[in-house]
Amino acid sequence: MRWIGWLPALGWLIAGGGLLLGSASVIHAQTPTSCDTSFAQAQEAYYAADFEGAADQLRPCAQEPTLPDSVRARMYRLLSFVRLGQNDEAAARRAVESLLDLRPDFMPDPSEDRPDFVALVEKAKTQRRARAEAKEDENRRWLRWTLGAAAAALGTAAVLLLGGGDSGDGSELPRPPSPEPPE
Repeated sequence: MRWIGWLPALGWLIAGGGLLLGSASVIHAQTPTSCDTSFAQAQEAYYAADFEGAADQLRPCAQEPTLPDSVRARMYRLLSFVRLGQNDEAAARRAVESLLDLRPDFMPDPSEDRPDFVALVEKAKTQRRARAEAKEDENRRWLRWTLGAAAAALGTAAVLLLGGGDSGDGSELPRPPSPEPPE
């Protein structure tokens, strides 16, 4: 008899669970096959100068972490072409940075890639190298400072432990000479 009171709540729970399961099937990870299709559609949109449509096709796959890096890198390459087509160099630069995050060794092909893309990749790589060298210099500077401070502390500790030049025989130091009276 107690179950009868719970039947409406159980019905709502089952209906809610069905809605949750239905919405979970809508939210799914991009698959390589669907991203291959998206890439092909984005490429067609890019060639047709439908840059916004191309970007809409590329963004979900480019940002999908479960896809192989090679697939995502290909998406970011085309996305940077799209952004350059829109004259949005800042967005193109972000796409190139994302591409280089995935494939730091990426080399543009001047015979196949846009000249402005090739220049953007080279500029981004140069700046990355400069940042890495600056960070390395900063790390070296910090290490030198730390080692210098440690050496100074050890030297001070050694002087204090060894008595700082005291003869160690317990005798007192001689008194300084008295000043001579003025004449």
